[in-house]
Amino acid sequence: MPWHIYGLLLVLFVSPQACLVTSPCPQGCCCPRQGLLVLCESLGLRSLPISVPLNTSVLSVARNQLCNVDHQLRPFTGLQELSLSHNHLAHFPRGLPPSLETLQLQENRITFITTGALRQLGNLTRLDLEDNRIRAIQPGALLRLGRLKVLTLKGNQLTSLPRNLPASLTHLDLSANCISALDLPSLNALVNLQVLKINSNCLRSVPETAFDGLPRLHSVELANNLWVCECDILYLYWWLLSGRLKMATGLVCAEPTHLAHRMILTLSVMAICPRMITSTVVTTQSAFLNSLIKTTGDSGSAHIFQSASLCPHFIV
Repeated sequence: MPWHIYGLLLVLFVSPQACLVTSPCPQGCCCPRQGLLVLCESLGLRSLPISVPLNTSVLSVARNQLCNVDHQLRPFTGLQELSLSHNHLAHFPRGLPPSLETLQLQENRITFITTGALRQLGNLTRLDLEDNRIRAIQPGALLRLGRLKVLTLKGNQLTSLPRNLPASLTHLDLSANCISALDLPSLNALVNLQVLKINSNCLRSVPETAFDGLPRLHSVELANNLWVCECDILYLYWWLLSGRLKMATGLVCAEPTHLAHRMILTLSVMAICPRMITSTVVTTQSAFLNSLIKTTGDSGSAHIFQSASLCPHFIV
């Protein structure tokens, strides 16, 4: 939503006198600017109010009891911003006007997103679906939103990263879901992504190169996941050490048991992946032995060194 609208809404909330009802305005609603804002919030509405001016550009019917608004808003050809938040919608509204740029649907009962529901919404730049019951998004459903910048899916029931997200996204909030793995092809397509929130999920590790193809990424929230501090987490470990994530205090190990509740960045590579260190040492020793034999021709000395190096005290 443009900042001038946010400012206007803030004025309305803090200053009731600013809401001067103009005509025409639906009964009980607030229409502070004729042809711009129509606010019909917290009225117990079970259907859309009648007599909303067709030239309305910003409409809020938040905090009501709406269950279905399919095709009822199509005549509003100039509608740019719509809030249907805090209602009882069980599915994504169909037949919304193509002019929409901002759509707020948080705190409804939506469970599934289909391709058809979004077909005409190519002008959307912001879509808020926080705190619904979304379990699945049809592959490619969001790809049609070629101008979408901000997508909020926080607090749903997703178990995987949605596929075929639009490359236009700059802000993606997937926090408080049940996501257990990051799909690399879907993530790497988000070349314009700047902010990624995937905290409070079920991630156990991050795949190699997960963030390498996101050149504009500057903020990632990863806290409160089920991090397994073993070899598979080393990519994330090195990525954190590079300083890309400024606040890493919430990243703690869930497993293995002896590292539980330890912050990832307080651990050494040896503690996380002992076999990596051992493998490196053995490889280095083998190269040294081969060099020693070639240089001195004394395989006996090399054998003595090899026997000594097998002592655990030599492997740090």
